[in-house]
Amino acid sequence: MNLIEFDGLSSRLDIIKSFSDMSDPEEINALVRTLRPRLRNVIGATIGKGGEGKTTITTNLAYVLAEAENERVRQGKPSKPILYIELDSNGNGRLNLGIRGGEFDDDGLGFFEALTEDKEFKVVQGVRPHLDMVVSGSHNADIPSSVTKLSDKHGIASYLLLAVLLAQISHRYRWILLDFSPGDKMIQRLGLAACTHLVAPMKGSDNAVIEGLGTLATLVRQIRRLNDEVAIVSLIFLGYRRVNDQPTSQLTNLREKMGILLDRAHISREVLVDAFIRDGATTANLARNYGMPAGEFALAAAGQLFNSHTGDRVDRPRDENGRYADPQRAFDLAADYTNVATQVIQLIRQRNQKLQGAEAA
Repeated sequence: MNLIEFDGLSSRLDIIKSFSDMSDPEEINALVRTLRPRLRNVIGATIGKGGEGKTTITTNLAYVLAEAENERVRQGKPSKPILYIELDSNGNGRLNLGIRGGEFDDDGLGFFEALTEDKEFKVVQGVRPHLDMVVSGSHNADIPSSVTKLSDKHGIASYLLLAVLLAQISHRYRWILLDFSPGDKMIQRLGLAACTHLVAPMKGSDNAVIEGLGTLATLVRQIRRLNDEVAIVSLIFLGYRRVNDQPTSQLTNLREKMGILLDRAHISREVLVDAFIRDGATTANLARNYGMPAGEFALAAAGQLFNSHTGDRVDRPRDENGRYADPQRAFDLAADYTNVATQVIQLIRQRNQKLQGAEAA
C-alpha cells in the first residue's frame, strides 16, 4: 500500500462559491449537466435505516470488482482500479479491509480537508490489488457543519461539493463506490448528488425492509434538482436462509411484497436481483474481525491465501474458541457476493447504455 495525491485538481470551493442562494436555477443546471456524464461509474450504497449491512455489502462488492480487474490483467486486457469511499464517521470500512490503526489510517482527516478546504485529495492505493480507498473516521463528522456553512451563502450548489471532486478523478477508476448511511441529511445529500446508481441492502423483518425502501425512495425524490440521473438499481437481500441452495418462503414472500411496492412507485422489478447473501453471520463477523472481505477470507480458511510481500502462507483463521473457520461456509458466502456483484453490474451497464442513448438523442 502507499498514499497517493491527485495533483492539479480544480478548486472545488471556487466552483461552489461562484453560486449563491439567489443564483439562476439554470446556472446550477448547467453545472449538473457537465458533471453527470463523468459520474456514471459512481455507485452509492445506502438505505433508509441503520444496521442493514451496507458497509459489509459495499466493501465486499468493491473487493469482487477489484478481483474482476485482476482477472482482466491475467487475460491481457486493460484494467482500472476500484475506489471505495466511506462517508460515515464510524469508519467501519477500515475494519472490513484491515487497515484500522495502521500506517495510513488518519481517521478521515485527509478526506475532510480535501472536500471542505481544497487540500490535496489523498487515496490509499493498493489496499488490495486494484482496490484503492479513501479513509474515513471521526473527522467525517465535521463535514456536515462545513457544508452547512457553505450552503448558508451559496445555496443548494454546496451539496455538489463531492460530485465536483469525483468528476475530476472518475476517469481513473472503473467504478467508485460510495458508502453512506441515513444518519445525517447533509452526508446523504452529498452522496446522492454524486452517485448515479444506488444499491440498498435489505435485512430483517418485512416492516423494517419496507420502511427502509420508502425512506430511500423519498431521499431520491428530494435530490432530483441536483441529480436527475440517480436511481435505485438493485435491492440486495442480506442474511436470509437457503435450503437446497434456494431461498425460503420468507424471502420469496418478501420479494413479492416489495415488488408490489415497486409497481406502485413505477420502479422496475428488475431491481430485485435473484442473487442474495445467505445467512452467514458467524462467518461474516469472523471475516470482519480478521479484516478480510469474504472472498479473501475463504481463501485463508482453505489455507490458500499467501502474503503478497513474503510469499508465506497466511495462517488459517480461527474463531474465538480456537476452531478453524469452515472453508465451505466461507466459499459459499464469497460466491454469494460474487453472484450479487455480477447481477448488479449487469444492471448498471444496461442503465448506463440507456443514459448515454438518451444523452445522444
